[in-house]
Amino acid sequence: MWFFRSPRIVFGEDSLSFLSMVESRRFLIVTDRYLSGTDILKKVKTALPTGSETMVFSNIGSEPLLSEITSDMDSIYRFEPEIIIGLGGGSSIDAAKIIYALYEKPGLSAFDITPMDNFGMGSRSRLVAIPTTSGTGSECSWAAVFTDDNEKRKNEVASPEILPDYAILDPDLVLDLPRAQTVNTAVDAITHAVESYVSQWNNLYSDILAEKAISLITPNLLRVISDPHDFSARESVHIGSSMAGLSFSNSQIGLAHALGHAMGAYFGIPHGKTVGLYLPEVVRYNRRKAGPRYDNLNKLFPKKFISSTLDLTLRNYFREIGQPTQIKDIPVQKSDYESKISDMKDLASQSTGILTNPEEADSTALEMLLRSVI
Repeated sequence: MWFFRSPRIVFGEDSLSFLSMVESRRFLIVTDRYLSGTDILKKVKTALPTGSETMVFSNIGSEPLLSEITSDMDSIYRFEPEIIIGLGGGSSIDAAKIIYALYEKPGLSAFDITPMDNFGMGSRSRLVAIPTTSGTGSECSWAAVFTDDNEKRKNEVASPEILPDYAILDPDLVLDLPRAQTVNTAVDAITHAVESYVSQWNNLYSDILAEKAISLITPNLLRVISDPHDFSARESVHIGSSMAGLSFSNSQIGLAHALGHAMGAYFGIPHGKTVGLYLPEVVRYNRRKAGPRYDNLNKLFPKKFISSTLDLTLRNYFREIGQPTQIKDIPVQKSDYESKISDMKDLASQSTGILTNPEEADSTALEMLLRSVI
């Protein structure tokens, strides 16, 4: 028996105005330090119902520590929000999920969040996700990632109860997204689609979403890079990225994410850049088990990039958009990278991506893949 889980999705031009229709009076906005001083936050606050009370928590960095996420829980408990809004990239939305869980169930630890337990969340508030990047898929997933203060490692937790109630996909909020973030987050979405499509837990719903995501993102990302204010192209990438998020949330990720999370934990490289670094090699590694399915996706890329196999097509496409496929193209010294291979291998081996990847990967395979990008 399978379950398809999705938030209610509000999308398209002026979708932010949906907030004015929400019958609540106390709104907590969880966002990052950068967005707290931008017009985007002002737009969200302006869209809230007239006369509502607003609390902004903006202590979120690009790779937030759990201590940062939970640093003002006492104030949040006192404020008693009816709606918790995650505004920003994946880090802000994931932080909002953690805060929502701890607010709903005081005394719960973030490490206790698991799909195996029924916590009965949702009696005090609702969760709304508003992405300002196009790629993490966090607005449509029931997973959250945070960094452990003690071990400085990324932790992945998941529960259907932290799936946002609403996801608002307003393309106006990503029109001014810088090129580097545009590429990094789109590569993350492409990786979500590719890995979910060949996951051992793939299903008919996740398949069609992955295929449509590739069809929307890959041609329109090129248009966005050429003209960042191409509204139609931005909207297509934004919606396609959300579809990729729905796909992996209902199927699972694979080795590229396991390896990418490990590298990100040690070197602080943006998540989309790390998973994209490994994706072509992971696709090549998985081909024995997933070749026919990869062939399906290969046909969906713009024709000028299509090669005989998906790993080669990905390399062609990544080269065009500026996504690195070798360490020498990332600001990490080869010697530093090699010194952490053993640690990254151990960390990657603990990821759920190992369990659902189509091809089994032991310690030797993980080390081979880590070395394949040198």
